[in-house]
Amino acid sequence: MTKCQNEKGNYSGTETRTFQILPKKMKIARLSARKKSFAIKWSRQKKQADGYEIAYSTSGKFPKKQTKTVIAGKNATSKKVTKLKAGKKYYVRLRAYKTVKIQGKQEKLYAGWSKVKTVKAKR
Repeated sequence: MTKCQNEKGNYSGTETRTFQILPKKMKIARLSARKKSFAIKWSRQKKQADGYEIAYSTSGKFPKKQTKTVIAGKNATSKKVTKLKAGKKYYVRLRAYKTVKIQGKQEKLYAGWSKVKTVKAKR
């Protein structure tokens, strides 16, 4: 606690500060096309992440109606996304999340999205 020099008298009290620890931003290591699917690989964050979220869309702007998300577990370093349309171009991005307890409720803190990469599903 600090005290201003020009104020007279004794002061007491507490100061409360809050902060959030966000996971590091992710990087897609490899994105490979498969038959009506694609496979994505990344390097794992050992301490900061409780899981990973992969978003893919047919539009590079990722509108809500055209975007789908897939969740990968804490120890995952790759994921295969299936049931895609053959010959179609998909935009893919990745982020990590950490589950924390905030005021008694479980909440997810997200890292920023990775750079967007594209892949074309094979026929």
